[in-house]
Amino acid sequence: MADSSRGKQQHGQVERRREDRYPISARAVFFWEGPMQESSKWEGVTRDISSSGAFIVTTNCPPARAAIQIEFFLPPLRGTAAAVRLRAEALVLRVEQAILGDHQSGFAVTSGGFGFSSGSSWIPKPDRG
Repeated sequence: MADSSRGKQQHGQVERRREDRYPISARAVFFWEGPMQESSKWEGVTRDISSSGAFIVTTNCPPARAAIQIEFFLPPLRGTAAAVRLRAEALVLRVEQAILGDHQSGFAVTSGGFGFSSGSSWIPKPDRG
């Protein structure tokens, strides 16, 4: 089902998303290198996810425009015992820092696609082109 809000104004801004987003809460682990080549690893939870991106709620956000590695741990599907993992290289589009007690901090990412696994072997992300 298409998102009927595309191209319309929401809260005074024009909606620019091209993909439908799904409200899925899944554990997210992400890595990025800081300016001194130090590696940072943090965790969060997805607020929503699409085929090309996600929004992650976390207390520690990477900087905007940072290239990150991210892995999502989706809950098992009905009738299966294994959880599904999605993995991608992504770009941080924006960071939303919360004012104390107001909302939760988080960041939006975009990716060319996700590789996924439901066991011990990884299936590469699909070619887009």
